Amino acid sequence: MGVKNFKGECRLEKNIKILVAEQDSSFLKMIEDSLKASGSFYHIEKVSSGEECFKRLQKEKFDLLLLDHSLPDGEGLNLLRQINKSGLGVPTIFVTAKGDPRLAIEVMKEGVFDYINRSAECAKAFPFVVNRAIEGYGLMLEKVRLQKELIETKNFLESIVEKAGDAISVVDMDGKVIYWNEGAEQIYGYSKEEVMGKRLSQFLYPKDEKLRRKEENSMHQFMDRVRKGEVVSNVEVKRQTKDGREIITSMTISPLRDSEGRIIGASRICKDITNLKKAEERLTLAERLSSLGELTAGVAHELRNPLAGIKINTQILSRKKDLPEMEKKLLKSTEEGIEKIQKIVEDMLHFAKPKASHFKEEEINEVVEKSFGILQTKFKKGNISVAFEKGEGLPKVRIDIHQIQQVLINLMLNSIQAMEKGGTLTIRTFLEKDGRIGIEVKDTGVGIPAPHLKKIFDPFFTTKSEGTGLGLSISLKILENHGATIEVASDEGKGSTFRIHFPGTKVSNPS
Repeated sequence: MGVKNFKGECRLEKNIKILVAEQDSSFLKMIEDSLKASGSFYHIEKVSSGEECFKRLQKEKFDLLLLDHSLPDGEGLNLLRQINKSGLGVPTIFVTAKGDPRLAIEVMKEGVFDYINRSAECAKAFPFVVNRAIEGYGLMLEKVRLQKELIETKNFLESIVEKAGDAISVVDMDGKVIYWNEGAEQIYGYSKEEVMGKRLSQFLYPKDEKLRRKEENSMHQFMDRVRKGEVVSNVEVKRQTKDGREIITSMTISPLRDSEGRIIGASRICKDITNLKKAEERLTLAERLSSLGELTAGVAHELRNPLAGIKINTQILSRKKDLPEMEKKLLKSTEEGIEKIQKIVEDMLHFAKPKASHFKEEEINEVVEKSFGILQTKFKKGNISVAFEKGEGLPKVRIDIHQIQQVLINLMLNSIQAMEKGGTLTIRTFLEKDGRIGIEVKDTGVGIPAPHLKKIFDPFFTTKSEGTGLGLSISLKILENHGATIEVASDEGKGSTFRIHFPGTKVSNPS
C-alpha cells in the first residue's frame, strides 16, 4: 500500500482519489498544502453539499471521503448513515469545528476510520490519517473477505458432514453426545434433541444384559486407545434403533483435538452394513446349499431304488395268510418306517431340484387366507388364536401360488409347534417404503435360541424329535427363486417373527 521515506513517514505508491465535502476553505487549504508536502500523489475533488456528495459517490469510486459534519443541506452524520444504507463503501474521515465526544461515538458506530477537528495540527497530520484510513479499510475488506470465505468453507464442510448418509456423532471425554448429524437420525431413529448430552450406552446398546456388558467393555477399550491418540477403524458393532431393530454398523472412532492439540473427545463415523452382512450370509448359505444340493440329489437317487425294492418285498410278505400277530406288527412298523424314509427322500429331491415354477399375478392377501385356512383344524386343536392384519391397496405379486402357500404353511406349522400350550399367531401383509410387498408371520411361542438363529435355514438342521430339517431350507430356495428374501427375529421365551419381502417389480420366470 505504501513505502516509508527517510523521515519514517509513509508515502502512498498510487494516486489517491479523495472526495471532500468541507465548508471551511481555510482548513481545506491547510489540508491541500499538507498533502503536497508529504510527497505522495493525491487527487482532490470538492463538493459543496451533502446531496452533491451522495450523487458523486454513486457515479464514481473514491479512495477516501473527507466529510464535514456541518453541510449547507444537513448534518454529515445523517449523510453518513445514508451512504452506509446504500452500500456505498468508502473509508471516511469525519470533520467537526471542535471535539465532541458524543458525536465522535456516534460516527464511530457508523464505521468512520477517523475523527478530526479543524486545527492546524490535524491538517498537518492529515497525510498520515489518510494513509491509516486507506490501509485500515483495505485490511477491513480483506478481513471481511476472509471471514466470508471462512464461513462459506465452514458451512460447506458442515453441510457435507450434516447431510452425509453415514451416522456421524461426536462425544466428549465423558462419553456424552455433543454432535449428531442427520445420517445418525436416519440410521438410528433418534433426533438431535433426544440424544444431546446423553451417553450412547443409554439408548444404542443391545438390550440383552450380557451383550450390553460386552459392548461396554469393548467401548472402554476403544476409548482408551483414542485417548492415546489412536484411530480405531472399521469395527463391527451391533446397535439397537429407536424402533427396536438390531442393526450392524462399521464404526471408525477418531480423537477430537482442540486448538492446542489436546484430546477433548471422539468423533464416530458409523456405516449401516446390516443389509451387506445379510447379503454375505445369504451368499454363503446359497453356496453351501448348492454344494449340499448336489450331494443330496446323489444320495436320494441311490436310496430310491433299493427302498422301492424293500417296500415291495414288505408288501408281498404282509399279504401272506396265517402270519403270527407279532410278525404282522413288525411288517406294519417296517412299512411305516419305509414311508418316513420315502418322505425324507422326496424332500431331499425337492430341496436338490425344486419343481418348475409357474408364475402368475396374485393377490397376496388371498394367498395368505387360503394358506392359514388349510390349517384351521390344527389351530383349534392347539388352542391358537389367529389374527390377520391385511395391508390395504397392495399391488399384485408375481408368484407361484402353490409354492408360496407351501412356504407360508411351513412357517405356520413351525409356529404351531412352538406354541405347545397355545398362543397367538399374527399374520400381517404390508407395503414397504421401497415398493416391496411384505408378509410377517409372528407367534408367541418359545422362541429360537440365539445360537440357532444362523442355522435354521441349513439343510437337516432341526431341534424337533420328528422332521427332516429341510422345511426352511426348501422355503428359502423357493423364495430365492421368486427374487424374495426372508429374515427372522426371535426373543427366546417370547416368540419369533419371520418376514418375507417380495420385490415390487415383476420377477421373470426363471428358466
